[in-house]
Amino acid sequence: MPATDSTLTARLQVTAQMLVLILLALSFAISLVQHFVLTLPTQTKTTPEADGIIVLTGGQARLNAGLDLLSQSPMSDLLLTGVGSGITKPIIAQSYRLSSADIANLNCCIELEFIAKDTKGNARAARRWVDEKQHSSIILVTAHYHMPRALLEFEQALPDITIIPYPVIPPDLRESAWFTSWQKWRLLTREYLKYQWRRASRLFTALF
Repeated sequence: MPATDSTLTARLQVTAQMLVLILLALSFAISLVQHFVLTLPTQTKTTPEADGIIVLTGGQARLNAGLDLLSQSPMSDLLLTGVGSGITKPIIAQSYRLSSADIANLNCCIELEFIAKDTKGNARAARRWVDEKQHSSIILVTAHYHMPRALLEFEQALPDITIIPYPVIPPDLRESAWFTSWQKWRLLTREYLKYQWRRASRLFTALF
């Protein structure tokens, strides 16, 4: 019996130690994601200037930001990259309930790009568009949580172009209590993992 009790006690101790290690690892992982979120770029209060504007699809807030920039920069043009197949300018105008001024800008100064399926594809499309337009600077518009990874891709694809980030905070991520929502946690954690994977991949490529 004593041997049995001793074995049981040892097993309980090992289990307790494993639980402690798991909790520590989980706490560390949560702190990394939290640091990522708390250090995300904030929205720019001033209007930057550049030859062109590039908006990555993914929500009305991004398009609205791009349209606002375009209205304040009459010499610029805009690329909306990653547009879904079958989407047209009239559909965009109707779906997003654009004003007459925004519709005019949409029709005259915005090019839709349909090939890109991910951030790397967006950067490749931007490279083609920038070369065609002979731009030397762009304003990059995307969600604030997506901006770090987008900059990695765009800086690699456009090393000779000045890239001005213009992060947009989605309405559902503006609340300070974002950490109380599982859906928001999942979105931000997934983006954090994608960002770190891209950083590691870039480092590995540079080393080998």
